[in-house]
Amino acid sequence: MSVLINREVFEAINNPDSIKVLASVDRHGRVHVVPKASITVSEDGRIKYWELIESSQTNKNVTYALWFNKEIAINVITSDKKSYQIKGIPKENLNAGREYEENYIAAQKKNSQNDLAAVYYIEPTEVIYETYSKRLLDETEKHPLYIHLDRLAKHT
Repeated sequence: MSVLINREVFEAINNPDSIKVLASVDRHGRVHVVPKASITVSEDGRIKYWELIESSQTNKNVTYALWFNKEIAINVITSDKKSYQIKGIPKENLNAGREYEENYIAAQKKNSQNDLAAVYYIEPTEVIYETYSKRLLDETEKHPLYIHLDRLAKHT
């Protein structure tokens, strides 16, 4: 089920100063986590990811996720330390055609050494606000009794 990316998350993902990390798994379930600056959000709300290395483990894993309808995860950390986790399912892989060529030219403009292996479009399925202060507040509200005994003793 697709979810909408709100404006705050859209801007965080598209900000070149944000750190973007992509997590995927291979066919054996081994986790692979790598920084990927080439992740953006298109105007239609899909996540766009340029894979720059044809033989990379990420390319293999994202292709696997595409073929078998598996989720991948992206964590975005802004310069002011806000963190968002976006889960999604790859739905499209472009490696030829007009749209691919437009992206290839854009990748070359960013860095002439870029070799665009594929353009992936990922349909977001969940967006989680992962900033520590927000997560702590949410978890404390959901589970007020999950506290270490030494912290309880300090309050008495």
